Amino acid sequence: MVKELDSNDNNEIENNGEENTLKLSKEDLRRAYWSFEIWAQACCSYERLQAPGFFMGMRKVIDKLYINKQDRIEAYQRHLEFYNSEFALIGGPLIMGLVIAMEEDKANGGEVDGSAISAMKASLMGPLAGIGDTLRQGMLIPIVGSIAISIGQTGNLLGPVFYMVVMLAICFVFSYWVFREAHSRGSNFVSSVFTGKKIEKAMTLITTVGAITIGALAATTVKLSTTAVITLGDSQLNLQTDLFDAIVKNILPFGLVMLVLYFLNKKVNINWIIVGIFVFAVVCGILGIV
Repeated sequence: MVKELDSNDNNEIENNGEENTLKLSKEDLRRAYWSFEIWAQACCSYERLQAPGFFMGMRKVIDKLYINKQDRIEAYQRHLEFYNSEFALIGGPLIMGLVIAMEEDKANGGEVDGSAISAMKASLMGPLAGIGDTLRQGMLIPIVGSIAISIGQTGNLLGPVFYMVVMLAICFVFSYWVFREAHSRGSNFVSSVFTGKKIEKAMTLITTVGAITIGALAATTVKLSTTAVITLGDSQLNLQTDLFDAIVKNILPFGLVMLVLYFLNKKVNINWIIVGIFVFAVVCGILGIV
């Protein structure tokens, strides 16, 4: 069944000589962006992973662009194929913006076929996932998290609130800008991201800042000391002040961080590490040595 476009349709139709050009409105783009961001992680499976979330972002776009039922079905199937990438900052927003631009071109008779759109998604989702995860988890989360922890350590409930609000604000503002740039500039925007050594320099900077932040966070938040005292005749040896602090200040917290890092490098499950630290703290507390 053919759907007729009326004056209430959100599509902007420009009379371009002999043919009508379908162009999505700003509201259509905003709806696509928010639908994707809300549903990106809502329904993951080993078969499709984030594909249902990606499809939710594309569904209204497809309905606006394709009047023919068969064209819609093909587009639905195209965007329910396996998809997995970083979604909060770069990966998903960039791919979504570029895909919408390609679907727009295809709907208007451009030389773009469905296989090219699928291939573009498959080729970009891996590299962009690496960039986005490094940027968000390697730099953004440690920096914002360290500030939130410093606020929360004093008992201020604004610590977690600060973290959630700032993280969401940064992610949404930046990712929406990436989404709009990818849609308006298309492949030129992707080329500008990967051209030359810009991305290598950016990744090096991000990794370095993230490592420094995590190191500073560990040094200021991990607390471990002992109250154990050894009696030697008429004198007593306080292990913390007379031994450990005399060797290196805060050597016990540093040793604990290095031990956790060692276990992580050995692929020990993080849950077992947490349980181990908890049991160690309880036992040492009962014995009165920490």
